[in-house]
Amino acid sequence: MESIFTNLKNTFRAGNILAKLIYINVGLFILIRLTGVIFLLFNIPGISFLQYLQMPSSPELLLYRPWTVITYMFTHFDFLHILFNMLWLYWFGGLFLNFFSERQLGGLYLLGGIAGAVLFMLAYNIFPYFQTVASSSYLMGASASVMAIVFAVSFYRKDLEINLFLIGRI
Repeated sequence: MESIFTNLKNTFRAGNILAKLIYINVGLFILIRLTGVIFLLFNIPGISFLQYLQMPSSPELLLYRPWTVITYMFTHFDFLHILFNMLWLYWFGGLFLNFFSERQLGGLYLLGGIAGAVLFMLAYNIFPYFQTVASSSYLMGASASVMAIVFAVSFYRKDLEINLFLIGRI
């Protein structure tokens, strides 16, 4: 058991920024799920602790939890949510690193997530459609960060061809 943790620690240290982002996301996902199981076993209502990691749509609540602008982009709750976010991050992050540096990938991940948080808050506080749920809505997941990387690669190399499983070369 100790060798598993040692191997993970060594892989994290030796890995590039892409590997570190994936490790942080998956590690936090596992920690959240284990905490949920422990809360369940001791009959503690535990889902509310996620609100301290998720980005609130309420500006007043954000003043009390400013760290959520960063923590939400590393927080996932459902398995499929993290699976597809990490697959997209792995594929397009690898493509991104072919053209740009690791520092630029990390910066774009964070800036894409912050831009997603700002747009989320603006949308929920400007559009009347969201008015009834704006006070109780939260954002979580790396989708904004990952989409920033996807769009950066897509805009930088419009002519890039890739092979997709069962589809072929596009």
